[in-house]
Amino acid sequence: MKLKKGLLFLSFTLITLVLVPQVLAETSTPSARSNPKRQEIRVMIEEKKVERIEKLNAIRRERIMNYSNKMIVRLEATIERFEKLITRIEERVTKIKLENNNINVTSTKTILNEAKQKLALVKSDIVTLKENLNSITIADEPKVEFEKVRETLKGIQNDLKDIHSKLVRLIGDIKGLRVGENKND
Repeated sequence: MKLKKGLLFLSFTLITLVLVPQVLAETSTPSARSNPKRQEIRVMIEEKKVERIEKLNAIRRERIMNYSNKMIVRLEATIERFEKLITRIEERVTKIKLENNNINVTSTKTILNEAKQKLALVKSDIVTLKENLNSITIADEPKVEFEKVRETLKGIQNDLKDIHSKLVRLIGDIKGLRVGENKND
């Protein structure tokens, strides 16, 4: 029994001494052939990654430009509607003033002038936004540029909402100025 254990132990140690250095030698040093191939593969992978990123950035730029152009068209249409509404309100105020000189329309005119000034600011913001859109095509990070465009658009939309609320209040004031004046009486 001791002999079997001794032979088993001896054979195990001999096998480990003979096989381990070969295994370690094979795995610890890379072969000279595979190293340049791996480098070439890594370079190709990096090139593909860069190309993919450039394509995605180009697609993002195009989407940002399309979105921005659509929003600018919508905002310009809204501005045109507000301009028409402002001219109609001005005509109505002058007509009311001509019909009755006793009616005080100064507050209505001041609110109307505020709305006009705000509308002029919105127009200038849209012009600067159009100019800034050209920088998006050059920018490296379209996401960052899109956030700037989005913030500018939100500011313009908030200004337009403010103008709208002023015009709604003006229309209500004008209706209040004409209370009791029915042509049916």
